[in-house]
Amino acid sequence: MTPLPDIAAHEAWFKAWTAGYLTDDEQDNRYIELKRNHTMRVLDNARRIVGTLDMPEHVARTALLAALYHDVGRFPQYAQYRTFSDQRSVNHGILGCKTLRRLGVLNGGSRNETALCESRSTQANVLASVAMHNRFRVPSGISSALRAVTDVVRDSDKIDIFPVMIATFTRDGSENDVVTLHLEEKEGAWSPGILESLRERRLASYKDMRYVNDFKLLLGSWVFELNYAESRLMLRERGLVEALLATWPEHPDVVPMKDVVREALMRD
Repeated sequence: MTPLPDIAAHEAWFKAWTAGYLTDDEQDNRYIELKRNHTMRVLDNARRIVGTLDMPEHVARTALLAALYHDVGRFPQYAQYRTFSDQRSVNHGILGCKTLRRLGVLNGGSRNETALCESRSTQANVLASVAMHNRFRVPSGISSALRAVTDVVRDSDKIDIFPVMIATFTRDGSENDVVTLHLEEKEGAWSPGILESLRERRLASYKDMRYVNDFKLLLGSWVFELNYAESRLMLRERGLVEALLATWPEHPDVVPMKDVVREALMRD
């Protein structure tokens, strides 16, 4: 299978750069650390997925770099707007792409470090993947290499968001609405459009969310969109889908959708 490239220089740069967003405010720091830790787990997920695939080494390197940098936009987003809601602020994928361009990190950064310099094709595909990773649909007509890179990032990202959100839903994590995107906490309430997406076995849209329960149901729809068997295996191994389903409302319209999600998770 694909050998895993060494991107340690980029990891060191990312950790140093994001440390610059830490302040004297404990609550702000909690959200910065949330995204820093999320990023490193997404990178670990990407390494595992890439390790099961037969892809050229330069594509594997691009996938790992895109995973590392996928949420770069979250840091200036939170610093300026104090939210992770794109609808309330800016598209964090596009902001991440602009931030990477401005910093020039893929081309050596401000110190022109050789260890950070990447080929033009790698730079272009990392930037494109960062810009697209949070889109509802990845555009058709892109190159097979960019498609593979973006699919790895999107799966790796989804896998890690499950435990972050489950901790929040079960109140083992933050109770602040920054994490739940300022959705209304109303017991037993959900939006019909979100549930309809589950019935039709398709990805639900953030735009249809109004309640915290909508977010719980939307996460279940992500199982339909996972690109790799290894991604589904990781969710099964970690028990994340069952933990999510346990947070769903016990309503006759909702309960049958649990088996719909379980069935999708078992696909090879």
